[in-house]
Amino acid sequence: MHLSDERNTALPPEAGTDQVPRHAALAECDTFVGRVREACANSGTQQALRRGLAKTVDEVPARTHAALLRNGLVPDTAGGATRRAYYAVAALIAARPPAERLLDAATREAVGDETAQADAQGDTPADPADSADVPDGQPRAAAAAAAAGQASRTGERITPGIASQTSESRAHFSWGTSLGASLAQAVTRGGQDAVKEDGVESRLHLLVRQETDGLHRMLPAVLRQLGSAGVMADYGRLLYDVRRWQYDRDTTATRWLEDYYRVLRRARQTQS
Repeated sequence: MHLSDERNTALPPEAGTDQVPRHAALAECDTFVGRVREACANSGTQQALRRGLAKTVDEVPARTHAALLRNGLVPDTAGGATRRAYYAVAALIAARPPAERLLDAATREAVGDETAQADAQGDTPADPADSADVPDGQPRAAAAAAAAGQASRTGERITPGIASQTSESRAHFSWGTSLGASLAQAVTRGGQDAVKEDGVESRLHLLVRQETDGLHRMLPAVLRQLGSAGVMADYGRLLYDVRRWQYDRDTTATRWLEDYYRVLRRARQTQS
């Protein structure tokens, strides 16, 4: 049985924040997410991608394949579980609440206005990689991102190393927000948007026990729950994790659980 190169990629040490540049290992996933968001600006493409929700690659309609493959959104080298992960996350992005899609449009408009203003003044727009707060962030070093992409294609192991386990080195990059951490944010959000902790915990416990098919069936409802709570999922990190699920489910599931309870505990400590 041929195993994907995804199992050769190091697991994120813990849930991160986007106040620092994202790890280069997330660059390929973040690029895909950004391109899908842009593609969803076209309502026809958005609807085509949404039709792929909870389906295998063989079950999606022809228009979904066209939306993803015509412009090369899915890497040609992706196959099996990795290919299915790209289709699934694209569908989840397309199925986001209207408010999130409008936010994307507003962001694109703001960036366009900034670029036009800079061109009118003869200035060079700031490199987004120099900002630690870029949506779906991108690593500060383009060379590192390129190296990570090359490593994933050749099967080279990407590992943070022992030093990355320390608090000092951990501050140099972010692994984004795992699904477990996002669910905890939905619980601790407060107000009318907050979701019931018991329900979220039960759903998470059921989710992490799923094989690949079960994971894909459950993800749309989980993401809808996040959207109803006003929590935006980290789709780049989600793609990274879902790509690994078939080959490293237990480790990824454990990380989601750890992140859920860690974020929940810290939020309560802050509130008290």
